[in-house]
Amino acid sequence: MTRANAGRLRAVDDEAVAALLSERLRKGHALQQSPRRVYSLLRSAIRTGELPAHTRLDEADLVVELKTSRNAVRLALQQLDADGLVDRRPGLGTVVVSQIQSFPVFECVGPAIGVTGALLLLENQRIPPTPYLSSRIGGGSEPLHMSEFLVRVGGQTVGVFSRYGHERAEALEQDRPFLKPGDLSWYRRIHGSAPGDIRVVIEATGADARTARLLGVEEGSPLLVRETLYFDQNHDPVELHSTYLDSRRASLLAVVTDGELQHDAVAQVIPPR
Repeated sequence: MTRANAGRLRAVDDEAVAALLSERLRKGHALQQSPRRVYSLLRSAIRTGELPAHTRLDEADLVVELKTSRNAVRLALQQLDADGLVDRRPGLGTVVVSQIQSFPVFECVGPAIGVTGALLLLENQRIPPTPYLSSRIGGGSEPLHMSEFLVRVGGQTVGVFSRYGHERAEALEQDRPFLKPGDLSWYRRIHGSAPGDIRVVIEATGADARTARLLGVEEGSPLLVRETLYFDQNHDPVELHSTYLDSRRASLLAVVTDGELQHDAVAQVIPPR
């Protein structure tokens, strides 16, 4: 086959594919067929409050509203049920079972946006400066201060929060620490000033046995890990915070206005059933 003939055949094939796609679009076959996309749209609606708790979800209505297939809706609802966001029962249908709670993305709880969450102290001790911690927040041979907490929202445990720092954080090292409205952040409460820089890394991992027990999930369940490194005004690292959240019920949201990241960025969490 000559190169010219091969090119003509490819052109014919491309035209056939385009014609087939056009026909599918006219007949409505290329509408929202992906269960993943339907799941994403419904999860987003739950997260934003468009589908609040106690909302009944009718499969036939969703097929029309989302312009999708019955199978895509059914599979998406099954995944939402596995996430603990809806309750599906034979004969009773599907109901959204929880509203979304929000708290600042760089913190665990804070009063600025009306958060109902709380920190409950698990451990508070001085620990040796391991090579990893020293590489992250610097320092010499002096012990570091470590505190670990349960993060609870609406009476439910939704995360585990750990803090490492060079200095004691008396405001944080309490059974039930809280932020005052004027504090804005734990860093400001601890250090009396705003941080110089903040670096946040978000990863995914499986729950180890201890974390799974604390969060009430199965070992190996998917978790979101948010590591926050705070720098002082001299750009030296001084605080390392890590938070583990059940990824099925949690999302992180940063608010950007006019190209500038706002300090009221929030993480959104759906308390478990």
